[in-house]
Amino acid sequence: MSFKRARQPKITTQVLLDFDLAESSSDSDFRIEDHESEEEDRDSNDEGNSSENTDDNGSELENFSTDDENDINMGSFKQSLLQHVSMVQQNDVLHNLKTLETHKTREPKVSVKPICCVCLGDRSDDTNEIIECDGCGISVHEGCYGVSDNVSVSSTNSTCSTEPWFCEACRAGVSEPICELCPNKGGIYKETDVGKWVHLICALYIPGVAFGEVDQLSSVTLFEMQYNKWGAKVCSLCENPRFARTGVCIGCDAGMCKTYFHVTCAQVAGFLTEAHQEDAEAADPFFAHCKVHSEKEMIKRRKRNYHNLRLNLQQKQKEKQITTHDVPNPAQNRIQRKLLKYQAKYSSIKKLKADPWVPTQKMSRLLTTSASACKRLLAKAEIMAIDVELLERQEAQIESLTDIRKKWHIAPAFSVEFISYYLDRIPRTEDLRSQLSIMMKSNERLSLEQDSLRASYDLTLDENKKFKTQQVKQKYTQKYYFKSNFTRNYSS
Repeated sequence: MSFKRARQPKITTQVLLDFDLAESSSDSDFRIEDHESEEEDRDSNDEGNSSENTDDNGSELENFSTDDENDINMGSFKQSLLQHVSMVQQNDVLHNLKTLETHKTREPKVSVKPICCVCLGDRSDDTNEIIECDGCGISVHEGCYGVSDNVSVSSTNSTCSTEPWFCEACRAGVSEPICELCPNKGGIYKETDVGKWVHLICALYIPGVAFGEVDQLSSVTLFEMQYNKWGAKVCSLCENPRFARTGVCIGCDAGMCKTYFHVTCAQVAGFLTEAHQEDAEAADPFFAHCKVHSEKEMIKRRKRNYHNLRLNLQQKQKEKQITTHDVPNPAQNRIQRKLLKYQAKYSSIKKLKADPWVPTQKMSRLLTTSASACKRLLAKAEIMAIDVELLERQEAQIESLTDIRKKWHIAPAFSVEFISYYLDRIPRTEDLRSQLSIMMKSNERLSLEQDSLRASYDLTLDENKKFKTQQVKQKYTQKYYFKSNFTRNYSS
């Protein structure tokens, strides 16, 4: 029985490319022509190799290239690789191997398909093009964001020759605005008339929110909205219950449905309906439906578009972080100059604007209805090293212990309510026993008094009967005496 001699796999340029070793300082070291010529020389000089071994080598190489990168022994791979390269190239190969060990898994790039951040649509044409902010990378339809000065201003690529376009937050120089209508971050924003920030989609879907400039969807005002809507409903989609009652919630538009949620939470869940053209003339063409009253296919499509939008934004942010560490190119310098120019122009226009109308009568509302205030308080508690979760648990326990004497039907378990009920039951039973003994004594005393009163009552009844019989006798005697006297006088 003969055993085939195990041979090390032949490392070609294709294998090097599969392992992402093309990051050498000199790209000429890994040219395909050079490696092919070197392999031909080695094959011609190899005396002990036959055509059968060559076929085995090819099959081994095919299996080697199809294996997963994480299952390869890097030590044997280094030895086999260094044997097939020249001494001059060993330093570059070792450097690339170290890079491969540190970056074994690389995240695949997602398809950069522009998706509108407002309507989650991916259709783009000349009349309503999807434009991309060159500052933060957010993409939006021109019609959805109210871009009117876009003759040749729209830019979807930072290196293109057209004019860069920036969203309102980038023009104002605000990196991470806080929405006043919901607790969520991210997305595209609009500035209010008093200098606050809201999500554009929140301003569109919440009834009562108005725009000072309707064509450009800017100068958002919140004072026309009913003030009792702040914190009136609890969001059923919020992951963090602390912010479920912050901001303003909208309800499902399907009849008598009582499901409420934030606009951005509904966008993540795929509950927001698109504003169709036939509803454009309506007073409020924006609707939202809960999971029960929405089509499953529409929800899946909206969720898929939203997650694609998030992946695109994450990829652009990573690319931006990588490019900031590198040497800036002329296109980036040009975008930065334009951004500074737009920021200066935005601040000058803001100073020239007239003071907005503010209600003269101040309306008070709970501090817990403001998401920005809650976030600042949580940040302050973190700075002061206050355990907020512990305080919340203590408050929940204190609230559960209120009126524990009225909770007679608590299921036995190792819970705060049952243990407090059990501990409270012991003194309560002692109190009941003491009260019972007192009541028994008083009952015995009252029963004795009742017996004595019953006996006296019987005696008085007997005396009363005697007096009644005497009274009857006296009546008869008096009647007989009166009658006898009357007959005597009449006869005489």
